[in-house]
Amino acid sequence: MKRSISLILTLAMLVLPVLAACSGEGGTSSADTAAADASHDTVETAGSIALADMTDGLEDRDMNGWELSILNWDGGTLTWANVVITPEALDGDTLNDAIYQRNADLCERFNITIRADDSKSVQSEMARNVTAGDDVYTIYLSNEAYGGNQGIAGHIPYALDWQEIPCLSLDSPWWNPDATSVYKLSGHQVALAGNCSLTVVSRAVCMVFNKVIWEDAGTGENLYSLVDSNKWTVDKYLEVTKEIGRDLNGDGVMDKNDLWALNMGRGFKGYTASFLAGSGMNYTEPAGDGSYVFALDSNEKALTLLAKLVDALAVEGYCYNEDASVHSFAPSDHFKNSHALFTQGVPNDIYKLRDMEDDIGLLPMPKHDESQENFYSAAWGGAVWTLARTFDMDFAENLGMTLEAMSFAGWRDVIPVYKEIALKTKTARDNESEAMLDIIFGSIYFDFGTNICYDAVLAPTFLTDIWHSRDSGAIVSTIEKYKPKINQYITDLVIVASEM
Repeated sequence: MKRSISLILTLAMLVLPVLAACSGEGGTSSADTAAADASHDTVETAGSIALADMTDGLEDRDMNGWELSILNWDGGTLTWANVVITPEALDGDTLNDAIYQRNADLCERFNITIRADDSKSVQSEMARNVTAGDDVYTIYLSNEAYGGNQGIAGHIPYALDWQEIPCLSLDSPWWNPDATSVYKLSGHQVALAGNCSLTVVSRAVCMVFNKVIWEDAGTGENLYSLVDSNKWTVDKYLEVTKEIGRDLNGDGVMDKNDLWALNMGRGFKGYTASFLAGSGMNYTEPAGDGSYVFALDSNEKALTLLAKLVDALAVEGYCYNEDASVHSFAPSDHFKNSHALFTQGVPNDIYKLRDMEDDIGLLPMPKHDESQENFYSAAWGGAVWTLARTFDMDFAENLGMTLEAMSFAGWRDVIPVYKEIALKTKTARDNESEAMLDIIFGSIYFDFGTNICYDAVLAPTFLTDIWHSRDSGAIVSTIEKYKPKINQYITDLVIVASEM
């Protein structure tokens, strides 16, 4: 089942006064809303007026110095996501200062402290601490991108169900409800994917293009207009890439020094996931009992699309990736140095292109076809929040109120800064890219298969074999070979979740 954050819902919520209730009982509560005029003019001013006037609806409370303790991933380990939770100080960087101020306001409002330590192996420390009964940290951030026990599967045996914590309105937009719902297994909320940090939005996949290369191609087409006219589809994308590749130095060999249509910026696994997600297609489907089943092999449209993507790899000059691993991708300086028209990027990557010499533009991932209603931007490989079993439930309301306020303020105060200042002003170099970025942020897409199973069991099995063979004719047989193993992984994961 696809899980996308609705842009319409989000924009509507910008102009609705929020009265988030905290009943003091376990479980999740829904934010009560009152109707308001959501006209075009109102939405346009929402960032400066309506958002600033909104509140989380929580009472101010003296929590007597209670500490929210978090074990976060080391930024040098999760280089592909923004994992900043507690900046050390104000330093003049607008994004850093917005996060710092968010935390300072919370600490003053509730009389609390927030401690976030970093680790290169969060799950190992969670297992050790919880097994020993040590309440060292309240929250441990699970890294989806790692398979096996380092991913969410390794956290569940040591975690509490988030539904035991009051004051969390998980169906409100600041919790990315369609994303968070992916982590509800066997009736248990095993993790949260809200806006307490930027890991979710910093991982929304899009297309970055080199405007100079595109203008030199001389097609006369405007890529932004293709998006606006609903003609930015997979077939159109493949069409425009066919004539881009060129042997720049004339040595008869296409290598990193030449011009390519696509820099494989997210590896083969990211290449397939982002295009499938962009087409509204999934690796898995819900089984109706709190579980999921692998279903790619029964989706003819998805199989046809995957075959197109694989066949494109054989087109000379189409795609550059110098690494044989399904996980690895072309070096970022290959695109930065103008050797590719397109690269797949996420906001955390795009930010790093701010000093690129050529102008760049941003596009959402293409739709499957013109009949598709919405664009979708897959977001996986970030860090989701798990609750330690050693947590003292006497402080459950403190925790719920703090995280509710933290995620709300992240949504209201930090994400607009991330979009408007850190990305639009420093990186995107035209007004059209600003509109494209709004589409990308408004269509973030989660899928159980991509977000939970990808590195654990999909990438190391049939995706690795397909990447190595580059044979579209063997896709179905390759999937059938590994289907039992994939479904067994899902079954085992759901069983572990049922025992929470």
